[in-house]
Amino acid sequence: MREAPYSFGKIYNLDQVKELNNIIKQNFVEGEDDYARGAEKTSDVKFVRFGRIQKYLGPFLDFCYTSNINYFGFDLHPITSQKRLNYNIYKKGTEYNWHIDAVSKDPVRDIKLTALLNLSEEKYDGGELLLFKTWEIVCKEFNQPGTAIIFPSFTNHKVKKVETGSRNTLALWMSGPKFR
Repeated sequence: MREAPYSFGKIYNLDQVKELNNIIKQNFVEGEDDYARGAEKTSDVKFVRFGRIQKYLGPFLDFCYTSNINYFGFDLHPITSQKRLNYNIYKKGTEYNWHIDAVSKDPVRDIKLTALLNLSEEKYDGGELLLFKTWEIVCKEFNQPGTAIIFPSFTNHKVKKVETGSRNTLALWMSGPKFR
């Protein structure tokens, strides 16, 4: 496996982002944020089942699987229709402190990749995604609506405090067989 800190790409235009937001908001389901335990997260989180929006996520999934093939090389399980995705809403003053997403108590799988899609419809200030790989890496490219980013879930990362506007993202965690 050749380790890259992250991969990013512009996946959707603003009109497509608005359409995705409308579809996602019509399909929210109940749930708790399992991945925020032990980390200080002040954003609002909603949930959507993958199967309810799957047909709209083709370009995002292509980006995720292609990035894995080209940069990470993890064995991944298929994403099933019951997979729950997080829709994160960061408003002024909200943030998410340093954390990793790879913590799993599951005996047969580990979370391998964190994939995020920026679904913000309006400009916001602050809210930068930072990764820590020997030093802090500011992922400036991810602040554009319709941009996706993917990185190994064991990478320490945070979202800086949003100063103005609203930062909306869709989070998908891709899992695979336990690390050995």
